[in-house]
Amino acid sequence: MTTSPPISLEEQEQILQTIEMFEVITQSNPNDCQSLEILKDAYAKLGRHKEAVATTRKLADTYAANGQYSSALLEYEGILRQEPDSKEIQELLQKVEVKLQESGQTITGERNSLEIELEMPGMEPTLIRTRETKHSRTSHVHDVEEELVMPTPENDGNEALAKFLYQHRVVSEELAKSALERVRKVNKSIGPGALANSLLDEIVHSKAMEMEPLLCAILDRTKFAYVPLEYYDVDRQIVKMLPENLTLGRLIVPFDLVSRTVMVALANPFDALGKEAVQQMLDYNIQWHLASPAAITRVLRDAHRLDARD
Repeated sequence: MTTSPPISLEEQEQILQTIEMFEVITQSNPNDCQSLEILKDAYAKLGRHKEAVATTRKLADTYAANGQYSSALLEYEGILRQEPDSKEIQELLQKVEVKLQESGQTITGERNSLEIELEMPGMEPTLIRTRETKHSRTSHVHDVEEELVMPTPENDGNEALAKFLYQHRVVSEELAKSALERVRKVNKSIGPGALANSLLDEIVHSKAMEMEPLLCAILDRTKFAYVPLEYYDVDRQIVKMLPENLTLGRLIVPFDLVSRTVMVALANPFDALGKEAVQQMLDYNIQWHLASPAAITRVLRDAHRLDARD
């Protein structure tokens, strides 16, 4: 039997912070499988096996209820390895196997070879590839940086965000388009190592709407996950898992790493190209969170030691 390597006090504090946050998230949204997955891994990493198994059970039941029988099967098998004499889990496992055969789904063997597609109202589907490879992370960064360009009016997702805001009557079409034009002008002029401007910030600066109700309006309509990043102690090295043209140039920031999942905050959930680049670069599960642009820029300034004027 192998044992996990010892965890430093700093890592323990970070994991406890993650557990605290995701316990709140899963209480308010008990069917959030990604959050349950992160919570399960965090419990296991601290040796809290009883809570890890209980969370695995919730995750398995949720997968089964949603018709994701392959994923449910893997979770029930994980519980059975911990509790081999559990008649209840054995029966649930048999039921899921039957459902799996009836549905025609297949099992790929390991969770890190599965692909899960999440679709939210008003947003393009997000493909989460769970992979673990031996490739050098440096080579991945190099490959993606060669293909990825700085934000432009054509690829930064701001046009899609503006359209979403006025089509859902969060702000007027006139306001959204004028803010978009100003952001395009500013971001077109920024150079390497400079922070991009946010469309949400531009709308708030017009004094038409405060940031909190603006974020709430997006969250209510998309069901996107939110993280209060301003209260999170972010490790600089996690932020630097991504290059500056993704973080500074697109206001995208990794803020936590738990087991095989990286949590990433972004100021624009409609930045499809940026999200795709992040997924190509990181050989982990990705969990996306909307955060306020101010909180993201604070983390980026701290991580890259930027002056407030940059």
